[in-house]
Amino acid sequence: MTIMDVLAGFAESGGIGVLRPGATLPDVSRRLGPPENGEYFPSRRRKRGEPRNLRYGDVRLEVCCDIVRAVALSTGTGSVDVPGDTPGRMRTIASTVTIGQLREAFSAAGTRAEEGLWPEPDDQVTLVVRHHLADVHFTFRRADPDDPEGSGTTLHSAIARDTQHVCR
Repeated sequence: MTIMDVLAGFAESGGIGVLRPGATLPDVSRRLGPPENGEYFPSRRRKRGEPRNLRYGDVRLEVCCDIVRAVALSTGTGSVDVPGDTPGRMRTIASTVTIGQLREAFSAAGTRAEEGLWPEPDDQVTLVVRHHLADVHFTFRRADPDDPEGSGTTLHSAIARDTQHVCR
């Protein structure tokens, strides 16, 4: 498995394996084992109704009402741990991808990605793959803002967030 396999699957399905918006936490836990705490500030008390942050390796989940609302993967460190084929086991893969490499992979797979239309910092560009439940945003950081297609434009993160969920 390579990072391109993970990203192509993310673009195609809106998730990373069974980790996708709309999945139930009990089903995910049955398949992958229990998640780890993914809170950014573990000692902070969550407010009532606030989503929980959980993780499987470097794949972060936002969970509300036992339903996965968002799946995120930060790739800026050079490698990522993603769930493997065996519950509780992670697979470490190199994560450096340029925008040109991802566009080429999407083109070869017939995946339609559009550039984000909202204002962004000068050092970022985002490719968006549209899905019914949750669009997938691939955000890149430019090493040189004057060279938007350059080889220094590397993937920083990928995220799919369910915008349709309403708490019960």
